[in-house]
Amino acid sequence: MTCYFPTSEEQCPEDSMHEIYAYNISNARGKVKKKCASVMARAGFSTADLRAAGTEFLLARVSPQIQDEALRQLNRVFATPTTTTHNSGTANSIPPDLITVHIRWGDKEQEIKLLGIAEYIRAVQDIQRQRGRSAETANVYLATEDPRAVAEFQAAALPGWKVYVDQYYHDLRSHRRDIYNGPNHMALDLAGRPGTIALGSLLVGMEANDYVLTTASNWSRLYNELRKAVVDPRCGNCTLMVDLKAGEW
Repeated sequence: MTCYFPTSEEQCPEDSMHEIYAYNISNARGKVKKKCASVMARAGFSTADLRAAGTEFLLARVSPQIQDEALRQLNRVFATPTTTTHNSGTANSIPPDLITVHIRWGDKEQEIKLLGIAEYIRAVQDIQRQRGRSAETANVYLATEDPRAVAEFQAAALPGWKVYVDQYYHDLRSHRRDIYNGPNHMALDLAGRPGTIALGSLLVGMEANDYVLTTASNWSRLYNELRKAVVDPRCGNCTLMVDLKAGEW
């Protein structure tokens, strides 16, 4: 964790150093609630509140490595069509009406029933209407690693939509493991590089003010926690979010 978040706290007060180094972070469900109960009680926090606060804290202190990765991806994703190097994107290239759509397909179907692409398309149209914009046009950052999701969303998008596809998808498609927990295996194969790319992708997705998410997915929850804790306070609660499948623990 400290490779990505160098100033992060490694433990709650009740943790021992043995627990910190022996604990498998991939099985951390319930650990925060159990170990930080006194913190939650003093602050009147729910588990969701504490997770959001932790996400805000960590992502406010990302390493230069992650910042550089996010900039690399921004340059590629928002490059102008006339370039061949794909290094011309800048902050000025990002559409001001960008909508981030996170589609968590892949191995998630082992846990929940996946939503069809039509529901994501309708959600984008709903946001456009709420914003007083034409649903016939939209700028979408499609955050996904699933080739099926990319193909189906691009096929279903209206002719006037511009779809910017996640660099994670482009960089790691050839390494993808189409099995349950495939990203974990891929991370081992590539010495952790997918984690760096994933966090860079997350930061690029946060360039949007509007989001289509499924908070039954942990990654969608990260987007939503950053939206509520970081983006909204800075822009006067300017964001919109459509949650197509809610979930929390």
